[in-house]
Amino acid sequence: MRAIHLANYFVAGCIAFSLLGWVASLHLIACRAIAFLTAAAFTVWGLCWLLDFSVSSLLKISVSSLQAFLLALLAAGALGAGVFLCS
Repeated sequence: MRAIHLANYFVAGCIAFSLLGWVASLHLIACRAIAFLTAAAFTVWGLCWLLDFSVSSLLKISVSSLQAFLLALLAAGALGAGVFLCS
């Protein structure tokens, strides 16, 4: 995976998580729904990290590319959580 593609995924993830964090800070019901979706997404993220060889062969990418994508997703999620906590 090229670095430019990884940077694009990181920026898109930051935008998505920031938007979800902002929406969650506006309404209580939205906060609960987004908290559930975030928990489900990070459960899938953890399973992808634990089963990286199986997932990488399923997606037909290298393990290092999958791990780089998962780390970029984790960093984007951390920034989105920061937007949620600060707004």
